Amino acid sequence: MNRSVSSKQGQDSDHAACCSTAGYDGGDWAWEFLRRNAGYVADWRSSVPQHLPCITLNDGTKLLRLRRRFLQAEKWGLYAFANPGLCAHNATAFWHANALKRVVHLNAKQPNGGEGNVRRLADFNGERHAVIGVDGVPLVVLKRNGVRVPLEIHGLAVLTAAFTPVYELRDLDDLTAQAELLRRLQRFTDADSTAVQKPSFAADERLQQALIALDESLKGKTYRQIAIAIFGEKKVTEEWRSHSQFLRDRTRRLVAKGTELMKGGYRDLLA
Repeated sequence: MNRSVSSKQGQDSDHAACCSTAGYDGGDWAWEFLRRNAGYVADWRSSVPQHLPCITLNDGTKLLRLRRRFLQAEKWGLYAFANPGLCAHNATAFWHANALKRVVHLNAKQPNGGEGNVRRLADFNGERHAVIGVDGVPLVVLKRNGVRVPLEIHGLAVLTAAFTPVYELRDLDDLTAQAELLRRLQRFTDADSTAVQKPSFAADERLQQALIALDESLKGKTYRQIAIAIFGEKKVTEEWRSHSQFLRDRTRRLVAKGTELMKGGYRDLLA
């Protein structure tokens, strides 16, 4: 029996159509699932303002400066609301530091004459998205080739200024993961675009399939129709009514996974 997977959110699913997910990192995937959440869409629509302007600094860093907190957005893990009608390539979702699993903590010291380890944000190659909240502490997210590193900087009054970095390691039980994050950060200083490469694994394919399954289910499609959208009509025609329940079970799991990610599981995708 083919059951229709229905949802009130189906009426909003068209505006959430996804553009290419090539080069997506965890934060981008998290945004794709969050922006399909009807509760988030409703909160965004009732928010004032719905859009906060970013400025681009002379080094290319995109900056959002907040004069107050947006508690409704923080409920969803964001500093401020982003337009759910825009995919991750076109919207800048500023994930709150408290929603991130790991952040590089950096103390910016005033450079002394003759020091060799002097940096500027521009030395980190790739996209740089910065948000300064009411606490005045910048959170800079570095993005390149499907990899992102969040960097919390203390003591840097002017984001484009030079500084001597001093990195902090916190939580002795998490040193291995912190060290790996620092290695990723170091690779952003390499001008070679291949220095920062996202590991090749099946997670992206599964997320893509879960996203398709979610979109189709929000439109009220049957499991069979959802399977065709993911695997193609030929494969579904050959296997759907076979003794094996594999394809049907896999389709159900993908719908369940997509729904789970939309309803809050997206937080697990954040670095």
